[in-house]
Amino acid sequence: MKRGLAFALVAALSACAPAPVQMPAAQASEVLSLFATGRGPANICSADGRALLRGAVRAYSREMDRSGVVWPAMAGGESGGRDISSVDVSVMIAFAAGFVKAGDFHGPPRLFLNQLALTEWPEIRSIRLAARDACEEVVALQQAAASFVVESARYREMTSRERSGQGAAERLRRQSVRMQRAQERMRDSAAVVQARMREHQL
Repeated sequence: MKRGLAFALVAALSACAPAPVQMPAAQASEVLSLFATGRGPANICSADGRALLRGAVRAYSREMDRSGVVWPAMAGGESGGRDISSVDVSVMIAFAAGFVKAGDFHGPPRLFLNQLALTEWPEIRSIRLAARDACEEVVALQQAAASFVVESARYREMTSRERSGQGAAERLRRQSVRMQRAQERMRDSAAVVQARMREHQL
């Protein structure tokens, strides 16, 4: 009897959750870029925001799969040498937090993410539990990680492009400082989320 009521409750809650928003790939790319910078058109901590993000992931992943591109870049290490972008990092954290599902991806990443959920289940489960009670903190981690990826990429680009000289050295120094600050913010945000994860493991 109790089990039947539990199943009915889960079904009712699932029915109330908004379905992923359908959109063209171009719009999905824009939504994902905004999400990575923390300027998404909807709050990811809301059901409508997650429906929008899941729809964007589905549309963009479908288009990448049609083009023969493995996306996100870090999925399975089969990204063809592409650098990991801030969008890739943001989407992977969104998956770990449960904001998007493995089934929202197309092609090889779907299998990879399903395997990740099995092999890293305790960690992913803890992040998802933390996201339920500390969604804003998980979002802050996502944004900090995305920012660090951007600043690191800029530093690498400047290192390979800049020639010797006092001006070049000063520009590299300033970028190095920005990259280090972004890394510190990411570590601080990760520490907050890890503290929440430990709470759920006790």
